Parts: sequence; C-alpha cells; structure tokens
Amino acid sequence: METLPEMQSDIMEAETPMALWVQIVYAFDEAYEQPQNDDFIKRVYQYADWCLQDVGETAEEHLLTCVAICFWEHIPTNEAARRDLPRWYSWEHVMANEHFFTHQLTDDELADLKQVYAAANSSGATAA
Repeated sequence: METLPEMQSDIMEAETPMALWVQIVYAFDEAYEQPQNDDFIKRVYQYADWCLQDVGETAEEHLLTCVAICFWEHIPTNEAARRDLPRWYSWEHVMANEHFFTHQLTDDELADLKQVYAAANSSGATAA
C-alpha cells in the first residue's frame, strides 16, 4: 500500500480490512505521541477518505464500515486526535456522521469536542 508503506507487514498479515484498520488505529494513536508524526496522521486521513469510495461484500470488508467503526468512532476518544480533528474534518462533516464521531464519548468528552470546534471556528482553523 503506497499510502502507508510503514504498515506493509500489518497489511500482509491482516485477514480482513477491518483487522487492518484496527492496526492502523494503533499506529494512528502512536503518531500523536511526542514527537507527533503529522505526515503519518495526514496519510491515515487520506487513506480513510480513499476507503470511503469502496464497497465490500460483508461488513468487515466494506471499507466505509471499517472507517466508521474503527477510525471515526475512535478519533474523538484520543484527546490529542480530538483536539486536532478540526484540522481534518469540518464540524458539518462531524455532525453529518454524528453517530460515529460521538458514539463512544462521555458527556464531558462531547462538550470538549464542541469547545475544540468553537475555538477552531473563532480562529479560522477548521477544515473546509
């Protein structure tokens, strides 16, 4: 996979796209540790966007399902990724997919996500 070459062994070992996305999410979390790996983070978002174009036979092969369950539901549970989310997705995108982005959040985490977007909107630092 050209987009995430450092995950080649995970790609080869993954039995399903869902299993691969689980591994991608582990690496995504590591990318938010210091020093933050913005290049890898960007490529994960790009790969997720690419996956939205594909249709699979079963839920674990359907890439939209994989992205929604493994990635979108997870992003806001990682505080660093939650605070960085406006850089990648607009509030409109988050709200259009609200069930996935808020499914695993506590009330406090959801309030934090809203504050993060409010601050990003006031500074003009949100995705288009």
